Amino acid sequence: MIHKKKRTILTLILVIFALIYVLSFVFDSGRIHSRPFAWLDSSHLNLANRVEIHGLWGRTILNRRNNVWFLLHESEEHWQELPVKQARVEELFTSLCGKYPHVLHANSFEGRSRLGVSDDQASRIIVYGGAGLPLLDLFVGGAALLDRNVYTRLSGRNEIYSGEDRLTLFTDSGPAFWYDLRLFPQLLGSQERVFFGTAAHTHLGGGASQVQQAEVKLPGSDDRYALLRLGAGWIITGEEGGTPDANGIEAWLGSLLEAEAVDFAFSPPASVEGSISLWFGDGTDMSIQVGPPDVENLRSALVSGTNLVYILPEWTFERLFRERDYFIRSDF
Repeated sequence: MIHKKKRTILTLILVIFALIYVLSFVFDSGRIHSRPFAWLDSSHLNLANRVEIHGLWGRTILNRRNNVWFLLHESEEHWQELPVKQARVEELFTSLCGKYPHVLHANSFEGRSRLGVSDDQASRIIVYGGAGLPLLDLFVGGAALLDRNVYTRLSGRNEIYSGEDRLTLFTDSGPAFWYDLRLFPQLLGSQERVFFGTAAHTHLGGGASQVQQAEVKLPGSDDRYALLRLGAGWIITGEEGGTPDANGIEAWLGSLLEAEAVDFAFSPPASVEGSISLWFGDGTDMSIQVGPPDVENLRSALVSGTNLVYILPEWTFERLFRERDYFIRSDF
């Protein structure tokens, strides 16, 4: 009985010491208080014109021009601007400008390595202003102990904070996370978007309802046909016979205008095998040209009005380049 009681007391003492050790690590002596604050003052957003993210994928550079953000890709000869999802950039600034609770964990140079926010350990987010000076230079470290928080530290400072992880989504993602890979973003309807108090006006053409004619040249053959809008219906050139499926044509036009690539290419296709051209009621026209498939069944595509080269997977290609018979209504 005595030995059992001693064993129980010793076990209790060990548990207490273990708990004290864990708490001494979590509740660092520099952990003074928790308070909400923002890393970046939202009033400075109009000055922001460049963001550099140093993370798992190396350096990602976002550049702002005419109130629109682009990703800068360094090719062999020059820097190329690639379109990005504007809403994704807004999400990044929302995370930086939002006043969220932060806890001070340490206030010493030695704490940097222990909490993963030293210059050579942490990811980094730098926001530059109009004069090229940093509006924010923030190190983002690893996850905090016992919770889903992340450690952060301003460049040149020793204060190390923890808070809910809203930043590693951006530091741990590659360029494709930012890309806007829609083939015809300007044809999806008119809109006026406000980017943190700055109006960004973009003139966009009409959608599928404004298409008056579509011409399809199928790859690998001389087959070519046209779809012509006639009142509330359609006619199809080419072989006679069959009634056009108006609903099917409208659905195909919608899927064409909403189509997305899987990546950008940085050289045009070696040859053009197929094309789709659209004519709109306002007199404008757009086209897409595709090259032959590569060994992975991916095709390079050129879209008129831009110098970008898109990469289409085979399933997207097959969904867009339909045989003429696809648009003939079946009565069975």
